[in-house]
Amino acid sequence: MKILALDLGTKTGYAVGDTGGVVVGTWTLMAPKVVTLQAKVRGDRRLDGRIPNLFEAIMGISDLDWIVFEDVLFASTTLQAHLWASLRATVWLAAYQRKLKVECVNTSTLKKFATGHGGATKEMMAAWLVKNHSNEFRYYDGAVRKVDNDTILDDNAIDAAHLLYWAQKTLKT
Repeated sequence: MKILALDLGTKTGYAVGDTGGVVVGTWTLMAPKVVTLQAKVRGDRRLDGRIPNLFEAIMGISDLDWIVFEDVLFASTTLQAHLWASLRATVWLAAYQRKLKVECVNTSTLKKFATGHGGATKEMMAAWLVKNHSNEFRYYDGAVRKVDNDTILDDNAIDAAHLLYWAQKTLKT
């Protein structure tokens, strides 16, 4: 069973895994300067470049069975809520196009799965990833890194890795 796990946002953490290992990282769907410029020029989210970028990234991964993403149930601004809804819709559209199964995981459920604490901090999530998956991840020079290629993981990629492990333990084919 091949799963794509996503921590959605302008910087989307991703983890792809099956029985052969884990590929993990972060897609920057739009550079921060472009986001700022877009807001100044148009003042809204029409034709937001993050949406097709996410769609193309998802569509470029072969042989998927599931897409799992963190189901954030809050937004501090209307624009943030619009972006979040657009990213979610993009995931559902990509899944529909490819006939994939989709699952959403509540943030506190993910944190409790990963650390045993539903209110875990980013630091706790990082520490537990390294502790419980030391064959894949390690601390080096103050950062969580992938063992096989030394890629530095940000908090989005760390959350995506936890989502993948949750899905592998929880979901059926």
